[in-house]
Amino acid sequence: MENLCDLLFEVSNEDRLTILRKLSEESMNVTGLAKELGLTTQESSRHLSRLSDTGLTRKSPEGLYLLTPYGELVLNLLPGLEFVSGHSDYFSTHSHEWLPSNLLSRMGELEESVYLDDAVVSLYSIEKMVPRAEEYIWSVNFPVPLSVFPLLREAFERGVKVRMIGPKGFVVHPVVRGSLHEEDREAIFRARASKLLEERFVEQMDVLLWMSEREVAVIALPKPDGTFDSQGFASTDARVHKWCGDLFLNYWQKAEP
Repeated sequence: MENLCDLLFEVSNEDRLTILRKLSEESMNVTGLAKELGLTTQESSRHLSRLSDTGLTRKSPEGLYLLTPYGELVLNLLPGLEFVSGHSDYFSTHSHEWLPSNLLSRMGELEESVYLDDAVVSLYSIEKMVPRAEEYIWSVNFPVPLSVFPLLREAFERGVKVRMIGPKGFVVHPVVRGSLHEEDREAIFRARASKLLEERFVEQMDVLLWMSEREVAVIALPKPDGTFDSQGFASTDARVHKWCGDLFLNYWQKAEP
């Protein structure tokens, strides 16, 4: 515990954290770091001394400072804490305890995502994503927004494969059923028959997710009472896409046809 507290204290300083990031890019001497950070040589030397005492950096025979393997590992683990702390309000009001432990430890992969703070913005993100999909669309979300049905019909016509996961016992609301255009309804039946549309079900739905082979339109967590406000994150970043794809497959493998 003492080592952890010492480590957190050292990386909590903005200048020392910046030094670690600079050294992850290239080895530098005290003078170069001082110029980069706008610090005095004495201040930079003091920060480097603390980082070296903690085992995060070392000095080469040429007088250049570089990260130790321990320093590299610590720096690679920090993005998860930085992402979560940067969105503390969101994670204070949304549940995450159901997330697989391997994905929790990879939360830093979501750092290049954009926060969607409104349900309307999330819906708009989905409506933009579906027409751009060329290979597949994966969704963990029932019910499907009514405005998305025509877009899915067009996606089926392009040969896009759609996988959807929803809660067991789900029943389409009569208003939605009555508002669904016949051509969209028929497109769903044809897609099921041709296996362009595959559906599976789970006991409890703990995430809202819409993604394609190109982007993540929205990944949103539930509130503590299990309801969704559709606030979440979107991204075209490859690491965000991989994280969300692994989450979907985790659901898909456990879900029942």
